[in-house]
Amino acid sequence: PISSMKLYRIVVGPIQENCYLIKNEETGEGIIIDPGDEALKIMEAVKKAGIKKITAIFITHGHGDHISALDEVKKLTGAKVYMSREDAPMLRVWNSSLSYSTDRDKTFDPPDVYFEDGMTVTEAGLTFTIAATPGHTRGGVCIIGDGVVFVGDTIFLESIGRTDLPGGSYDDILTSIKTKLLTLPDDYRLFPGHGPDTTVGWERRRNPFLQ
Repeated sequence: PISSMKLYRIVVGPIQENCYLIKNEETGEGIIIDPGDEALKIMEAVKKAGIKKITAIFITHGHGDHISALDEVKKLTGAKVYMSREDAPMLRVWNSSLSYSTDRDKTFDPPDVYFEDGMTVTEAGLTFTIAATPGHTRGGVCIIGDGVVFVGDTIFLESIGRTDLPGGSYDDILTSIKTKLLTLPDDYRLFPGHGPDTTVGWERRRNPFLQ
């Protein structure tokens, strides 16, 4: 139930990426979404939130500003990493992940679990549905919970993710948004990879790309 879920946003790295912590208040367990940079800042937030155990790390897509701290955070938490099969190769070719980190020698293990479109994932006692939303990258996903969606860089407040990077497609991102996000109830809150959160209804009415 939503009542037991608490959300925290940590802004990390040079381009102000939103890393999210989800805490299940009942169990004290948690999930990290997109540990983009500053592993110690993220772990400090975990401690402050009183999260006893991080069971999973969810990656919305493979760009460097969303994964730079993944290796460290995984080591510090022992959590399972979830990511789409299509974006997983970005972990191997560090430069291709368009990293904003100066450390070019990072090594990332492959994901422990691959996200598939429509799959249900239960971690930290909370259940989410995965929606494949290609467009910003080939393998981008949105993670749909109870009244909340972690949208990565698919949609922003009154904007959409850029599609001019490798694997990007303007047509695909619009199709993804219209078929996977705008079909949700208007009051669902959208938590993007950068900037403030918004709602499905607001974007349906106000997003100039969707008019």
